[in-house]
Amino acid sequence: MDQIRSLTTPTKGTPMTVDAAMALAISEAYKGATHVSPNPLVGCVVLDSKGGFVSAGHHEIYGGPHAEVNAVKNLSEADLKGAHVIVTLEPCAHEGKTPSCAKMLAKLPIKRVTFGLIDPNPLVAGQGAEILRQVGIEADVYQADDLKLDQEMRIKLEEVCEAFLWNFRQKKVFVALKMASSLDGQVALRSGESQWITGSESREYVHYLRACYDGLLVGKGTIDFDNPSLNIRHPTIQKQNKVIVIDAEGELLEKYSEWKVAKEHDSKNVFWCLAEDLKVEIQKKTGSAKNLPQLVYVKTKMGGDLDLEDLLAQLYKLGIKSILVEGGALTASSFVQSGLVNRLYMFQAPIVMGSGGSKSWTETVRIDEMKDKIFVQHPTYQTFGNDFMITGRIL
Repeated sequence: MDQIRSLTTPTKGTPMTVDAAMALAISEAYKGATHVSPNPLVGCVVLDSKGGFVSAGHHEIYGGPHAEVNAVKNLSEADLKGAHVIVTLEPCAHEGKTPSCAKMLAKLPIKRVTFGLIDPNPLVAGQGAEILRQVGIEADVYQADDLKLDQEMRIKLEEVCEAFLWNFRQKKVFVALKMASSLDGQVALRSGESQWITGSESREYVHYLRACYDGLLVGKGTIDFDNPSLNIRHPTIQKQNKVIVIDAEGELLEKYSEWKVAKEHDSKNVFWCLAEDLKVEIQKKTGSAKNLPQLVYVKTKMGGDLDLEDLLAQLYKLGIKSILVEGGALTASSFVQSGLVNRLYMFQAPIVMGSGGSKSWTETVRIDEMKDKIFVQHPTYQTFGNDFMITGRIL
């Protein structure tokens, strides 16, 4: 998710290439990052018959008008006659919470629609383009003339709605991992103390990231040591988030009402993940407790640790399509070791903590040969105050 590097919207009539218009549409799409899930982030740009900029729009909120509707809603027939609509994702064909965008566009005097990706939703998947072609509107998948640019744009188009694409293609939860470390890769002292490694600018951006995902996941150690609120505290975002806690044996559940997470969140938005084979024992211990969170019973692996793949499958069934894993070190390491992380957000502060008395976020990850090292794909970099962040896909 890229909150910082948004492109400037040009003035009406400014000449634009299709490549520049698609780049602007991608930038527009990110404006809806905190409120559209489980829908995809989509941006749209309209060019007039001469290739001049007319308008831009994005999908702003789940259940609200889609990007195409927002882009054309205030335009006159003169603006639209012979216009070229550029959109990041194929216009939807089906009627859901909102009308079909393809059918809406088909009624306008536009000449052409160029879309970045074919929608993987089987209710769309080429049908949106076909609706447009049937009324004589050109409809094609975006392709840059320059091969290198085309590859770069293809990556950006995939990334802008990566969670949505992963959900439809894999039928699984999209997992992002956020870690804050020293220059030598340490995320906490051996005592568990970790506040604060990074500065306030980084922490504000993390609250933006929390709002971009359906749920925030932590291990029981984070709750026990830090007693965090795990809510969204951002100056421009008002949103209630979901929290997932891994506590296989339910050690912290009996004191649930005492934790800040219980005070800051409605119990229906907190999911406590427990060992399935301890269900009877846990139910006995919590039988008389009130206002408990949602209890999610998960299969265990040999040794008693929760099976993280089963945990994600349970969350998917509960409607949670994307999560941000924040800690602690063992939880982060377990997700990496299991090969379940799709995107990494790695914040580094200009400090050294020393491995002798600290914890690494990959402490359980073992790589025996360099050929097996884990790559961060298509990395991008940002700075926040004195801190540095790298983000990219892990495939």
